[in-house]
Amino acid sequence: MLYSPVSRSLLITAFHFLVDAGVVLLGMAIGTFWRFEQWTTPQFLRYLPAVLIASLVLPSVIYTGGMYSPSHARIDSWSRTRWTLFGLSAALIVLLGMGSIDLNARVGRGVLLAGFPLVTLLCIAHQILLHRSQKQVVLRAVCLVSEPDDELAASILSKNSASTSILGVLPVGGYEPVGTLPHLGNSSPLLETTLPANTTMVMVRESHLMMPDLTPALRRWRYQGIDIVSLTDICEMVFHAVPLQLVTENWLFRASSQSGLLYIKKLKRLFDICVSLLCLLTLWPALLLGIIAVRLGSSGPIFFRQTRLGRMGKPFVILKLRTMHMDAEKDGPQWSGSKDQRIFYLGTWLRRFRIDEIPQLLNILRGEMSFVGPRPERPEFIDDLELRIPFYRERLLVQPGLTGWAQVRYPYGASMEDAWRKHELDLYYIKHMSLLLDFFVLLETIRTVLTGGVRPKDAHTLAMHQWRALDGTFEHPLKDTSHSLLDSTLLAS
Repeated sequence: MLYSPVSRSLLITAFHFLVDAGVVLLGMAIGTFWRFEQWTTPQFLRYLPAVLIASLVLPSVIYTGGMYSPSHARIDSWSRTRWTLFGLSAALIVLLGMGSIDLNARVGRGVLLAGFPLVTLLCIAHQILLHRSQKQVVLRAVCLVSEPDDELAASILSKNSASTSILGVLPVGGYEPVGTLPHLGNSSPLLETTLPANTTMVMVRESHLMMPDLTPALRRWRYQGIDIVSLTDICEMVFHAVPLQLVTENWLFRASSQSGLLYIKKLKRLFDICVSLLCLLTLWPALLLGIIAVRLGSSGPIFFRQTRLGRMGKPFVILKLRTMHMDAEKDGPQWSGSKDQRIFYLGTWLRRFRIDEIPQLLNILRGEMSFVGPRPERPEFIDDLELRIPFYRERLLVQPGLTGWAQVRYPYGASMEDAWRKHELDLYYIKHMSLLLDFFVLLETIRTVLTGGVRPKDAHTLAMHQWRALDGTFEHPLKDTSHSLLDSTLLAS
């Protein structure tokens, strides 16, 4: 079984999240001790609700700034400082504001003066240490290449991964590399090949494990302490997506194991019910404003109903606030674009801040949708997309979601290539779905709503588009995927 770094990456993110949460608890506990000269005081128990909420708010704000992810190690110092100050300010507002809601929970001024400066110092120290650790290259890899796809993947990783250094490519199966990455000699026989002294990882394709002349060397390197890692897993770790060109039936089978976990069967449903009820209680003013906006913006019904496909392809009727004119589909079903002329003016604002999605909380309560998952698609589009995008019906094996990994990680798009890239993100979620990942998706959803749905294409999103050199075309990707020529201009860029 190959070593997978993806789960470790999520756990590291969770660890740093908990460290900053613990900083608030520790700082305020020390502040209480300094003020009252004892650890167990009735006062701290009264402060505890405000302290717990503040301990959740601080790391949540820092997470939304991308501070915990190794892929954001290149964030400039001003941005890091700004997000850290945002988090500390939000935590302070919670500590002060809870007293306005519950006088018994009001944190004393003496405790704040003693505890919050300590919280600030510990949080800043943690962020400095985290940034330094992110800048250090942890994985020093050699990539086995037996076809152009492998070499292109290694080239893209070398340009876009802050935590992985590609030391070179090692050709196998008679392949002749044509890219700019260092060639580590021929591999005949592989057992006689000497890897660079600082190699910590060898990246392979699953097909390489089926080659009898390669496996003895791979086992030897593994016993020497070098990790043998799937090239697909490394791409998952770096891009938080799964390049479809690297997906195999074996990968799909391993990804399906998540569906049998207790979390997927029971806890996720309990989570959906609790969060949906909480959102309905807190978001009803926004829903009321949305209803008024629909009534003022366009004549016709307030709610929009449409058939979508749910888990296992079961149809259901999705409920949303209407944002388009009544004759929007007079020319037949169409994809909606970011500047769709069929959307009335106030409907644009309802979409930007996701207010039109609030009625879908009822779909979640009915069990037709989950809070987090791939977006449910129309049957008319599913039939077309599965002919153009490999493994597209895999998304129907899990519950569709109100929000999802693709929705918060990829800019708004309405092209075939955008659907392709979003499916790569959805496959990542299907494989790694967990309570932890759902929590992070909800945090990113909050950021998306607060920023009005604006998400520019970042470096990783742009890097994902480099895989188009493997696709050739989006019109008919179910063709022979063998390649006789690698796009050398892309490799050299």
